[in-house]
Amino acid sequence: MKSNPFNDFNEKRYSKKMPVDGVDKPRVNFILKNIQDDNLKIIDLGCWDGSYAVRYKKKTNTVYGIESSITAAAEARRKGIIVEQGDFMEKTFFKDKKFDVVVAGEIIEHVYDTDLFLEKIRKLLKTDGILILTTPNVASLPRRILLLLGMNPILEYRVIVDITAGHIRYFTFSDMYKLLSDHGFSLITSRSDVVNFNNQGTLYSTLIPKIYKKFGRAIIVVAKKLP
Repeated sequence: MKSNPFNDFNEKRYSKKMPVDGVDKPRVNFILKNIQDDNLKIIDLGCWDGSYAVRYKKKTNTVYGIESSITAAAEARRKGIIVEQGDFMEKTFFKDKKFDVVVAGEIIEHVYDTDLFLEKIRKLLKTDGILILTTPNVASLPRRILLLLGMNPILEYRVIVDITAGHIRYFTFSDMYKLLSDHGFSLITSRSDVVNFNNQGTLYSTLIPKIYKKFGRAIIVVAKKLP
């Protein structure tokens, strides 16, 4: 069987145990706040090992997942997530299902054809279904400062499994609003999470992005599928 470089990278990079919460907690809490506990059918794209997806269940929801890493997908199943393994961009998953909520947390930055990505999400959603999407903000305050100093604003230009995350697309808030609008989504709300003060993510502010979200680390949007 022909090797898929994207899946090979993800297997090496994302099959490993990694910390949860920490600097990601504000972003995850926002996602949880926008998922009702109401017998919803939810799908988590790139569900990793299910550490976050399992929280979307709350008390009554059913959570599905798509994950390219074989190892991570198996771990998500052990946590009770209904997972199909493979590359979301290459196959059609859960063909007989329509979902109330699609969560795409830190995924679109890994995708070459972002237009196709949004169209595939539309097909997964019920009418008036909700998309919760997060991605790094290329115009965050630390990135602006680095660029002003003539330094790389944390843009990846190599593929090194233990160092890089596999990001190939970068967005501002305006870019994301336009992309969603072009693919038939109506923005409900948007925000950011933190401003990092070190590379380790151990020193950060949640206040700055509350004052001016475009300085924040992440772009976080909630949007509704239009008819």
